[in-house]
Amino acid sequence: MKIERPTHFIDFEASGIAPDSYPIEVAVVFPGGEYQALIKPASYWDHWSYDAQDMHQITREQLVNEGSPAIQVAERMNELFDGKILCSDNPADCYWLDVLYEAAGIEATFEVKPIESFVGREAASEILRRVPVRKGHRALLDAHALQLAVQNCSNELPS
Repeated sequence: MKIERPTHFIDFEASGIAPDSYPIEVAVVFPGGEYQALIKPASYWDHWSYDAQDMHQITREQLVNEGSPAIQVAERMNELFDGKILCSDNPADCYWLDVLYEAAGIEATFEVKPIESFVGREAASEILRRVPVRKGHRALLDAHALQLAVQNCSNELPS
């Protein structure tokens, strides 16, 4: 079985971990570029965790003032990543993608899959062990960290 190496890496930050939380930031790194966006809360997104805010250092006021509406973020991501499979280090990112696209009222034209689906559970564990642990979380830094960990393990991955 040939293993498909991920080339696009995605990460979301969220308003919290409660069921009514929502995505607040998304970033994707890919060969030759990166995409990052703050997401303006939809009218019905009202959950906010100050513990989460302490981790990502993004305020709700900042999202309201600087964020892009879900539809703009979703349309831009469809344009950039149409037909691609994006790699995530956390299955929750699939959930955040669904929440984003539900608010946008459109379907994603790409997929998000956890690292395990690309390289298998054992290799994924080794890759995730090598992702540096940082105090703060921002989507772009986390996506780059996953990309780097995969690159650092690439010689050890089965072909």
